[in-house]
Amino acid sequence: MKKLIFASLLTVGAMVAQSEQQSTTQTTNTESKDHGKKQKSDTTTTSSATNGEGDTTTTTSQTSSKSKKKHGKTKGTTTTNITTTDTQH
Repeated sequence: MKKLIFASLLTVGAMVAQSEQQSTTQTTNTESKDHGKKQKSDTTTTSSATNGEGDTTTTTSQTSSKSKKKHGKTKGTTTTNITTTDTQH
């Protein structure tokens, strides 16, 4: 009976070791110039997920926004780049 319990604990330990993992990191940099008339914002978000077999997927999103206010009107542009990388073992 003791051997059966020990074998069950080993199986559960192996299953926990192969669990999925996820992480997300976000960095934002904002600049304001000319009393708030010109603004620039850069945001980078990185998400990573690893399954139980060691396969990893990483997604990186980079967003850049610029705006300019002149004569009460605001003009702006936004650019987004998304990169996905898959690594298999």
